[in-house]
Amino acid sequence: MENIRGMGQIGRGGPSGDPTAVVARRLVASLLDAFIISIVVLLLYRGGIASITDDDQIIWNQSALLTASLLFIVNHVLLAGTRGFSLGKAIVGLRIVRRSDGSIPGLLGAAGRTIPWIIPIPVIPFVELGVMITTKGHRRVGDRIGRTLVVDRGDAGLVLSVPGLADPPEPPVMPEQIDPPNPIEG
Repeated sequence: MENIRGMGQIGRGGPSGDPTAVVARRLVASLLDAFIISIVVLLLYRGGIASITDDDQIIWNQSALLTASLLFIVNHVLLAGTRGFSLGKAIVGLRIVRRSDGSIPGLLGAAGRTIPWIIPIPVIPFVELGVMITTKGHRRVGDRIGRTLVVDRGDAGLVLSVPGLADPPEPPVMPEQIDPPNPIEG
């Protein structure tokens, strides 16, 4: 395959030839995503996100929490699934691609990537970070569920060979790609 990048060459991801060696940029993108969503919610609710009662209890504005959740879904599922990036990833020049063919992950792939972030367990971000840093392909649990890779935008659309990961399987042959026998030739 002439369009496989990453194996045995210097790729955009880093000097290792690994197109997924973009961990620092992924972390910056995550911080930017959180910052952008927070700013939008703060501007919409102008400080009315939470209040403290006389007996020091915090009362959260349910509408603000719902707005933040919807913005999270739009950014991480809708935008990532249809365009291949969240706002933070677009700013730092990253793309989310389908592992099998380098294309945009689609809504199902993007939703799969997001599943670990909606599990209400406080250690999930640390687990995701540890898995992303220490595994081949720098794939966090969400990337494995969604069958995705995160790469430099210049590598989007290509079938990528990632050191340490088996090459993705060939896409199935579609019926229109098969030449039917010609009955005249015989």
